[in-house]
Amino acid sequence: MAQHFTRNTVAAQAWCLKCNKQTMHRIDDRRIGPCMECIAELERKHDAGKKESVKETQADLFKK
Repeated sequence: MAQHFTRNTVAAQAWCLKCNKQTMHRIDDRRIGPCMECIAELERKHDAGKKESVKETQADLFKK
């Protein structure tokens, strides 16, 4: 049976199937949401790829 939380709960510890360890998870609409460590890793990867592509497009944009 799924565990439900109060509306005031923001985060709680739960087992992450992706990390294979006990981590903090976001609580979405009184239910366990995604793992905060997995979200942080995805954001780091996204930001790293984003910085490179912005530089490349700006170089082409202002050529004379």
